[in-house]
Amino acid sequence: MDTSVSPPTIGFDLSLAHTSDDAILQWLRRQVEEAEAFLQAQPNYGRISESIEALNGTDDSPAIPAATSRNALSTTRTNRVAKIAEDMAALMTDIRPFWDYQVANRRFEQHAANYGKLSTYWYQRRNIDLRWGDAIIYHTVAGTGYVYLYWDPAIEDLNCRGSIDPRNILPIRPGNYDSLESCLGVVVKEKVTTNYIWDNFGVEVAADSDGSAHTLMQRMAEGVADVVSPIFRDYRAQQQKTEPKLARVPTTVLYTCFLKDRRRNTSKDRGTAYHGNTMYMGQWKTEEYEEPDPTQFGPPDPVTGAPTIVYVKKSRRIPLNNWSYKVEVGEPIYPHRRMIIWTSNSAKPLYDGPSYYWCDEFPIHKLTLNPLPWSWFGRAPLWDLLGLHRSLNRLLRVVDDHAAQVAQPGVVLDKNNVSKAQAESFDTRRPGYKIWQNPLAGKGIQVQIPPPLDQGIWKHIDWILNEMGDLSGVTDLRRMMNLNQLPSNSTVESILNSMTPALRRRSRIMEAFTRSFARQLAYGFTQFYTLPMRCVILGPGAVTMDDFDYDPGTLIPAYVDSADYGPDGEPTQGALMRGPLPRYDRARSFLQGFVFKIAPGSLLSAAQIEQKLIYLQLARAGWMDIFTLLETLGIPNVGPLPDDVRTIVDRLQYQASLGLSMAANAAGRKATGQETPRITMKES
Repeated sequence: MDTSVSPPTIGFDLSLAHTSDDAILQWLRRQVEEAEAFLQAQPNYGRISESIEALNGTDDSPAIPAATSRNALSTTRTNRVAKIAEDMAALMTDIRPFWDYQVANRRFEQHAANYGKLSTYWYQRRNIDLRWGDAIIYHTVAGTGYVYLYWDPAIEDLNCRGSIDPRNILPIRPGNYDSLESCLGVVVKEKVTTNYIWDNFGVEVAADSDGSAHTLMQRMAEGVADVVSPIFRDYRAQQQKTEPKLARVPTTVLYTCFLKDRRRNTSKDRGTAYHGNTMYMGQWKTEEYEEPDPTQFGPPDPVTGAPTIVYVKKSRRIPLNNWSYKVEVGEPIYPHRRMIIWTSNSAKPLYDGPSYYWCDEFPIHKLTLNPLPWSWFGRAPLWDLLGLHRSLNRLLRVVDDHAAQVAQPGVVLDKNNVSKAQAESFDTRRPGYKIWQNPLAGKGIQVQIPPPLDQGIWKHIDWILNEMGDLSGVTDLRRMMNLNQLPSNSTVESILNSMTPALRRRSRIMEAFTRSFARQLAYGFTQFYTLPMRCVILGPGAVTMDDFDYDPGTLIPAYVDSADYGPDGEPTQGALMRGPLPRYDRARSFLQGFVFKIAPGSLLSAAQIEQKLIYLQLARAGWMDIFTLLETLGIPNVGPLPDDVRTIVDRLQYQASLGLSMAANAAGRKATGQETPRITMKES
């Protein structure tokens, strides 16, 4: 039974003309309370903090005995959960650093190639694999991680964050559990300084908390910490007394809401956003200009006698950014979602208008690698390991305490034969000790050798370690990565087929996540990357024919609708008279023709091995050029190719003109290229 439902509509009209700022904030705060209650009601919500503490190594720690105590018990512990989380983040980001954009229309093949090259450059330059690793770390402790793709004006480039606590991503009225797109909206909650609000919005807000580390640690000790605060260790009272006081940092909670607002421009009531029947959404400025009036003429020119032209002053509105647009009657007011920003104590929104991004989706991607249909967070790998982790630490302390007893066994003292001073000075751990004893006065000192440690403890420790690796899936990932230990008759297909069902499912989920991310990334390149930026990255090959059409300087063609073209393939007279549609509308139609392709099994490096072997066989057969082969193998210093050499056929012709070919060694048996090369070491 499908439990998904259509997302509800907004409970009341949030229009700019009807609703006051106070009413909007009240509605938003109710949605935040409802979303936080929804998250807190999810199964195992309380285990998120417990898992974070285990990852930090601050859980299940016994009281530390006094340093002078001779009877101190072992405090040995290991942090296997941190090792597993690090391995998962490392292994599951071992994917291809790019994805392919394909298009059916051959006219736009260069666009697809440019999108792919820009993705590769951006992925490596911005260390996106590390950002994704942060989201996977949160997946290990909370079941879900988020990646936030946004335009960063500080670096003037696209950027992404994966370090947002999933408890700070608040879904508004979710319809199902697989994606944020089923929600009416989503709120990003984060703690920032008041100076950040002033620098970005020019508004002074009152602080509602102290962001200094000393105050936050004290709040953590008192049990009043909130989710948006960083995770600090619970210091003891004595340590807090000696902690130096830090300067006070005024902070506040910043909320950013992306909302589905399906209202249309009816022009019934007009407010500040209206001009006639047209709504101007976003930031605009009014510019004065002059144009000739064909109905009026001034006095004749004294030299030529021709009548002079009369210019009249007019005004027009100019958008200040590329996410501001006009809405005619009947059109959606927020075709790209609505965006509202406010703080916990602000009297009105800091921003209320269209979303900054052209893509008709939320810029936040939900990554749940172990989804459950009844849980928003899914299942975190560390939740099943916490009990095993505590048991492992207890067993290690037993082994440590037994070793201490072997090194310093206990003694039984006869008070009639041993004095108190002699008993306190006697140490069984001291080598070569000697005891004066009178058998007639009593038993004296009897050293108690402890029994040998039960060997079942070691077997249980090994079982716990193996069970933790199997439950988390790290064992399977490591086995897949260790290709050199496979038998010689194994092929890459058998490697992929040996993947466990759980690992295959994670790979498919990661691929679906990457496809969604790549689609929004293409929108980001189209919206924010100008022709000079593309030329700096890609060189002259970044220039396309569409950069010189009726809307120059952009990847989007001036006319993308089939109705704008006549039978001869040229724009119709009506389309030319109307002019190109807005870029954000053309971007939606243009990018729908692109397919974002990811090779199956790309989660594992084994897929890359298979692709390299295929390319090698094609190159040996003469059906693949050496330039494409070297790029696939990751060989550096291949060098740029001429701009007109793009396809494989073009590269083969260019390779033939250079006199290059695949040379085979005449000595020995010819390599088949069906197996991966392996290194063997022999000793005489």
